[in-house]
Amino acid sequence: MGRIAHKRIAAITVVILALLAWAFRHYAPYSRQNIVRQPPAVVLEMEDVSLVGLGHDGKLWSAKAKKVEIGQNRSIAKLREIDSGRIYDGSKVVLKAKAGKAVYNASSRDLALSRGVEILGTDGQRVAGEGFVWNSAASSLRSMGGVSFQTDRCKASVDRLAVDMKSKELKMWNVNVKIKLNGTQNNPLEAQ
Repeated sequence: MGRIAHKRIAAITVVILALLAWAFRHYAPYSRQNIVRQPPAVVLEMEDVSLVGLGHDGKLWSAKAKKVEIGQNRSIAKLREIDSGRIYDGSKVVLKAKAGKAVYNASSRDLALSRGVEILGTDGQRVAGEGFVWNSAASSLRSMGGVSFQTDRCKASVDRLAVDMKSKELKMWNVNVKIKLNGTQNNPLEAQ
């Protein structure tokens, strides 16, 4: 064979190899575009679970949930239909909660409760709203929007609420309150 024939065979071989490389790159299951895909966001999913959030000092919160999803980075847990939720400060239960959804971020130690949240305090206080964030590092609870607040002596609706459990301080903004005075349960005093 002559030199020209070898060049033609080499050129045809290069073209065939280029076509094969292009085909494998675009259609093979191990191609570059498939390797770059993000891993699944949820790596563990459980149903009808009792779950406890733990910190350096022990329990931070506990809850019974219909569904729990643990994120790929394992620092995010999403809970659905929370019942019998408990929030701890130290080893002591300071709040009880029910919510449609909760997201716990272990990095920030925030427990975000949403969708029809009801929180009960240890002295009979009842707080309800669409969303709250409990931060166990600061022992603080803050609302995400309007809230109704109720004790045995008063009812209040507020635009925003913040509670510092360490200092036992409660802050409310734009308050509309009804207070029951001793002996006047049928005639509450109203203040705004």
